[in-house]
Amino acid sequence: MSAYEVPDPILNSPCDEPTAHWYIREGHPPEKRPGRRPSLVYPPSDERCEAKVSWDLSDGTLRPSKDYAPGLELVLVNLLRERVKAWREAGYPGVTRTTLELLQWWRREGRETRLFFAQLEAAETIIFLTEARADFLQGIEVPQEKVSSERQALGYTGFRRYAVKLATGSGKTTVMGMLAAWSILNKLNDRHDPRFSDTVLVVCPNVTIRSRLQELDPRLGKRSLYRTRDLVPEHLMPLLAQGRVLIYNWHVFEPHGPQVNGESARVIKAGKPVRVTETIHIGPKH
Repeated sequence: MSAYEVPDPILNSPCDEPTAHWYIREGHPPEKRPGRRPSLVYPPSDERCEAKVSWDLSDGTLRPSKDYAPGLELVLVNLLRERVKAWREAGYPGVTRTTLELLQWWRREGRETRLFFAQLEAAETIIFLTEARADFLQGIEVPQEKVSSERQALGYTGFRRYAVKLATGSGKTTVMGMLAAWSILNKLNDRHDPRFSDTVLVVCPNVTIRSRLQELDPRLGKRSLYRTRDLVPEHLMPLLAQGRVLIYNWHVFEPHGPQVNGESARVIKAGKPVRVTETIHIGPKH
């Protein structure tokens, strides 16, 4: 057995919060530790990266890890995990009645197919940042996207981006469906609440993925992901169908060239303009 192999690699159920993890470091035998491994990021090594990467630690979102050097601890992620867990155990204070119904539906006893813990926590984290009671959100600030002064002069403001990272095969489309249902149903139940929208835009990388994501369309009814994955109670499906989930490939939003017979030309990769000087030599006339 090599230094990085462990006798029992699977310590947790995918449907429950991790209760143990393997602590592995070079030159030492693997150590089984209680609790969940903290969220970390590792700078690329010089062997894997041509140029050295500069990691800015001034904003407090990253800090060196004592146990996983040279790894850096994702401070905000680990804080969110703690707060979301406390909020969950307190019964989700602050959420709307619609949100509470969905949260209880996803976690109810007797589900034929339980949702993964990673899926539940991902959806709960976005809901937490939107609806949690103020005392649970104290000290948590997700940075706003920065835009240039030129863009600001034109009236542009940056997005506040919420990102959830899940492993391949962990069911990211299901999380998208959970959040789409949450937003649409809340908006339809209270049109005046600006936190929600009854229209959801999904941007995907290619035609194949776009085809697979069609199951996010609530108008498919029982054939939609909301019923096949048991994400929305059947009595809420008529209301959900009043919302819209728009699914487009990313290149729809890229600059395009002129159209030919109504058909769009290829996507133009818009980059930074570069001035090029060319010299053309014209020979003598014959």
